[in-house]
This record gives sequence, structure tokens and C-alpha cells, in this order.
Amino acid sequence: AQFRRHLGALPVVYALLDSLQVRAIINRYCPTRAEVDHGTVALVLVLNRLTLPLPLYQMADWLARTVFVSVLGIPAARFNDDRLARTLDVIQPHCQAIWQEVIDRAIVQLDLDLSVIFYDLTAFVVHGAYTDSQHVDFGFAHNTPMDKRKFKVGLNVTPDGRILLQFGLWPGRTADIATVQENMERLKRLLQRRGCSVQETLIVGDRANLDDKLALAYDDHHLHYLAGLRLLKKVHQALVWEPADAQLYAQPLTTDHGPQGYYGRLCQVPFQPKDSQRRVVHRGLVVLSGPMRTAVRQSRAKQLQALRHSLREVEAKIGQPRLQTVKAVQRRANVTLKASLVGKLMRAEACQDEQGQVRLRWWVDREALHEVMQRDGRYLLVTNDWTLSPQQMLALYHRKDDVEKCARVAKSQLQVSPIYLHKDERIEAMLLINMLALLAYSVLERQARQGGLQMTTRR
Repeated sequence: AQFRRHLGALPVVYALLDSLQVRAIINRYCPTRAEVDHGTVALVLVLNRLTLPLPLYQMADWLARTVFVSVLGIPAARFNDDRLARTLDVIQPHCQAIWQEVIDRAIVQLDLDLSVIFYDLTAFVVHGAYTDSQHVDFGFAHNTPMDKRKFKVGLNVTPDGRILLQFGLWPGRTADIATVQENMERLKRLLQRRGCSVQETLIVGDRANLDDKLALAYDDHHLHYLAGLRLLKKVHQALVWEPADAQLYAQPLTTDHGPQGYYGRLCQVPFQPKDSQRRVVHRGLVVLSGPMRTAVRQSRAKQLQALRHSLREVEAKIGQPRLQTVKAVQRRANVTLKASLVGKLMRAEACQDEQGQVRLRWWVDREALHEVMQRDGRYLLVTNDWTLSPQQMLALYHRKDDVEKCARVAKSQLQVSPIYLHKDERIEAMLLINMLALLAYSVLERQARQGGLQMTTRR
């Protein structure tokens, strides 16, 4: 007799998940007398996400073609979609406890450095109505369609190998900034559980991680942070916009001192919520990014060119039934300016010439353009860790994209999104499965690179 079984990467990822005791930990929280234990079912789901992500109803067919049926000694038919769904239902109440045990083991095995943690949110699209769901909803998320239902996941990632430490599930309508305080508390519990000093950890995030209330909250939790700041208050705007370019160019932050370099100036950033008498001052760094300034100006030049073209089209239509008077032409020109992102930088005026013909002329408001150009490429970084140098602040902030790379792996390689499950409990359990797969994916790449293999996990 002859038979074929697919081997692929299964021996590698199976050994990795076994070293993290994923199967044993799940079975400890979800014991059963059934022939197929819940830990084994979950392990099969994780292995599938890592090797060939498929819907639940195709899992048995995939398993039958792999060498794993020989390892388990269990017919693949036992892993039908009903059996898989029952396992998701059983592990859902224990998701956080299971994750904590697995990640605690990973931290010890990998000797992870927890001194810096990056935090950000990503959104996963779902399909279906979800009328009774507490997680699935419409909402804004970068690079995700507004007309698609989604849920959000907050990811905490280490810079050492982009290892996922913590994750949190949020409804799709949740604003990113509304998740920060709860994430602080989760991280604080993780650090205390590991016996780490909370004050020795720095949380790095984007502008959605900081406002006046959160600045006080970081201090209250004794956590250090580094984040960008939205310039919503005049006092913060003045810190960024008032310094002359010469003052910033005099203090380079990188070895490149040309147009593509980075420059910065330290400042003190005050925070005081409207409903509070408390006031704190943290360390700020006004950054002038050469690459950002160049990109913004190139984009603006294209937008101005497009606006001129639109105004020429209005001019060409003068004399048509709805564009025969100065008032009508001016109204159409005003609408055109308002519809453009750079409309405030252009002026348009309709008038009659000496022959009584209606004319339209336009010009760039040089004063407004100069004011806007002075702000190009500037942004504000803030931290309550006064030991960080300007160069360290910039370098760490640039690395915050590690979270986005982690999310990209989940969406592309592991194909977490779109989700077809229609019960919140199963969404939560399947999210745990996917996060375990993401953890294994990152750990494997980290171990390969430590062993001198410069290659991706997928390869």
C-alpha cells in the first residue's frame, strides 16, 4: 500500500507550539473525556492558520492530507466544523487565562526584554449582519472601509523580534484613544506578574495614545510613555509652529544634515484637563522631518495644479445658461475652492471687463501658503521619561511601526480577516487561536535570525 501525507513546516511549528505547551495549557483549563481533547483541536486550528489558513468547514479535508493524522492517530473526520466550533465555545471563557500562561512561558524561554513595548490598534473586517454582537460594528479604522463591519484589536509588541505580549478585543466603533487606559492596566498586571518594575518599562504609541487626561494617567500608573501629540490646543500648537526653521536646523537628530535629515528642539509640554486642577509638564521634542516635508510639498503642488485645472474648466463654461452673471461664476468658483484640500491657499474673483464680458481670475495666496509651508513636516513627540535623549526619542518613535508589521502578518499570512463566525464567543476564541499563531510566527522568525538565518517565517 502507498499513501501520501503533506509534511511541509508542520514538524517545525508543532515543536515550537509544544515547547510553549499550548495543548497542555488549554487542556488544563478545558478538560474533557472525549476522544479528541480541546487542546488537540486548538492545536490543529493554530497549525492550519500558520500553514494554510482555511475556513472551519474545510479543516477536516486539509488535516486528512497532512502527516498530522499519523502523529495524532485520530481520523481526520473527527475534526469537522461542528467539533471545532464546540471547542471554540469551551475555551472562550478561559481565553485570557490561557494566553497569560502561554505568554509567561514564552517570556521565560525567550528571555524577552520588556523595557520597551509598542502599542497600537488594528481592525479586522467581518461578514454578515451581526445584529446582536457587542464586538462587531461600523467605525473608523485606518486602511479599512467605512462601510464594512469590523472589530478592533489592541496589540502590545516587543521591539525584540516583534513578539506579541498582550492583546485586547474592542468594538469596531471604539476610538483608539479610549483603549489606552485599560491597556495600561493590562500591561501593569503583566509586568507585576513577571516581577518587573513598572517604572522601567516605556510604552511607545502614536498620537492616539496621548491627551491631557492620559498624560496624568501615565503618571498615576507610574508608567513611562513616548507618543506623538495631536495639536488640538493653542499652547501645543505654539510649541511646534512658532520656532523658526533655523532654530530646528541648528539641532540635527540624524547623521544626514541635508533635506532628508531630521532636526529637533526640546521643549516642555504642559497638560491640564479641562475638568481638573492638576497640571503636569512633560518633556517634548519638536521634530522637523525632511522626508515628510518633501512629501507634503510635492503632494500640495499636485493638488494646486489640479485646482488650477478645475478653475480653468469653470472659466471655459462662462456664458452657459447657469454661468452668465458675475454672481453665478463667483458662486461656482467658491464651490470649486471649497471642494479642494488646498482651496484655502487659492483666491478666485469673478468680474466684468471693459467690454462687459464676465471673467474669472485666480491666484495663490502667498501669505497663507508661506504660513502653511513653515509647518510642513513638523510634529511633536512627548514623554514623561526625562532620561531619554532627543535621538532616542526619535529612534524609538520610528520603531512604533513594528505593531503595524505584526498586524500585517495577521491579515496577510495568517488571513485573520475577513471573519465569518457569527457568535461573539466564537469570535473571541478564534481571536485567541489567531494570536497564538501570530506569537508562534514571530517567535520562529526571531529564533531563525538568532541562529544566523536571515529569512522570513513564511520562507
